[in-house]
Amino acid sequence: MIRLPFREEFLRADGSDWLHGGVVAALIDIAGDYAVVSRTGGDVPTIDLRIDWLKPALKGDLRATGRVVKTGRRVSVADVEVHDSSGKLVAVGRGVFATPEGTKGP
Repeated sequence: MIRLPFREEFLRADGSDWLHGGVVAALIDIAGDYAVVSRTGGDVPTIDLRIDWLKPALKGDLRATGRVVKTGRRVSVADVEVHDSSGKLVAVGRGVFATPEGTKGP
C-alpha cells in the first residue's frame, strides 16, 4: 500500500476540489510498479497502463494498493485500487510491466 499525502498542487486548475486525473494515474503506475518489483527485485518499466476513474478524488490523502496478477518471463501484470481519505474507491487500474531478464515465471 502506498499513501499519497494531499497537496494543493494536485487539484485541477478549474477551482474545483477534485484532484487532477494525472496524479491518480501516476499513483496507479507507481503502486503497480512496486508490487511487481517486490516479486522480481529489478527495474520494471511500464509497457501499458489502463485506468478507470470511478468517481472524483476529492481533497485529501489517497491510498493505492497494488496486487500482482502475473509474473511472467517477459511481462508482469499488476492491478491497483485507489481509495480516498474516506475509504471510497475512486479509481482502479492495471499495469503491464517489462519483467527483468533472468526472472523466473510461475
